[in-house]
Amino acid sequence: MADYVEFTRNVDHTPIPHVGGRLHYPLANFFIYLRKTSMKRGGSREPTTISNFSKYLKIWFDYCADVGVGFQESNYDVHLSVLRTTLLARGLQPQSYNAYYQAWRVFYEWCDTVGIAHLMKFPVKIEMDRPSHQLKDLGFNKTDSLSRGLKDPGCLPVTNMLDFKDCVLNPTEYAILVEQLRLNDIVFEMIAFSMCTTGLRIGGVMQMPLGADAMNPRWLRYPELNQTGAEFQRLNYLPKGKKRILTCMVLTEALKVIHEQYIKKDRVARARIYNSKDIRAVAPLWLTSTGKQVFNYDVWSAFRLASSVMGRDVKPHHLRHTYATYVVYNYFKAHGLKPNLAYAHDIHEQLKLQLGHSDVEITKKYIRTVIRIETEAWLPVLTPHVKAQVDTCLPAHVLAAVTKFFEPKSM
Repeated sequence: MADYVEFTRNVDHTPIPHVGGRLHYPLANFFIYLRKTSMKRGGSREPTTISNFSKYLKIWFDYCADVGVGFQESNYDVHLSVLRTTLLARGLQPQSYNAYYQAWRVFYEWCDTVGIAHLMKFPVKIEMDRPSHQLKDLGFNKTDSLSRGLKDPGCLPVTNMLDFKDCVLNPTEYAILVEQLRLNDIVFEMIAFSMCTTGLRIGGVMQMPLGADAMNPRWLRYPELNQTGAEFQRLNYLPKGKKRILTCMVLTEALKVIHEQYIKKDRVARARIYNSKDIRAVAPLWLTSTGKQVFNYDVWSAFRLASSVMGRDVKPHHLRHTYATYVVYNYFKAHGLKPNLAYAHDIHEQLKLQLGHSDVEITKKYIRTVIRIETEAWLPVLTPHVKAQVDTCLPAHVLAAVTKFFEPKSM
């Protein structure tokens, strides 16, 4: 039986690698190096970052154990290339593989600096110029503010999506999704509703409290919040990466739906089951019908099941894109404006705090999504040799098509 790398945690959350109960010194020293040295752009690495390194390196070291070679004897062409092919065949996305690959490369480059001999030879990086916002998508590392970058031939090309049209659900599609989630368990419908009304990822919604807690000491349940007359309250949460606390708005109207359709009807009995299992912790907001706490993987499973019935692969993150796209659409509609990238920075100010992202290029993708929906309504009526006449009624026709996508009930 192969001996695999396992991890315990130091008091500062640095991973402590061991194999068969014995400390794995190269990996242990590497994690100490990551913890104690500053990054090129300044600042120290967060514990979560080092933890991610440990996960990615475990994949590589466990593969080496499976094929019976040490990390020092493995090489790029015979071993790493085979693992890459295997992972992609299992459905791993290029973005995820690139994260793994870059962690493996950083480890072996560290081995070179400390004199640990090995046979791994990575391809030489190529210096090239690219627009700054494209460097990350193309496997580049920024080297200066003028968008000079080093392209790593070992990274897989990643399609740079210009918009999120294929990730947005119109109201009809959303209704079908939540119906399927409800058939599974109403808790998944409510989680999807929360994602679609806040723009939060799964991890953020999982942190929504029932009442005041350590992260949100001023959090009010819906009845108390409603009495204040406030339209929303702010949720403090740890985003992906858990590097800092972010804040977003949760609408009172949305909390009313959760309170009346889930908390009052189902959660009381579920919390009773949860507490009957001799669990000292306070019952969380999200519980299944068996009194089990809902975790991220439960939500993913529910979405996969709903997708199999819908005939469309709908991921939880699609609801984040749906939320943001509708905010952009409603922004233009409320201001009587034609969708245009010229307004990107204005809209970005509206979105960045709620979504917790600072890159205006992401906001531009949401604007392009609205523009693409309008373009797809225009093109059929403008195509030559198909449409016999183009007249002044076309703008109304296109407006109706766009409205049908975003607001089918108003048609």
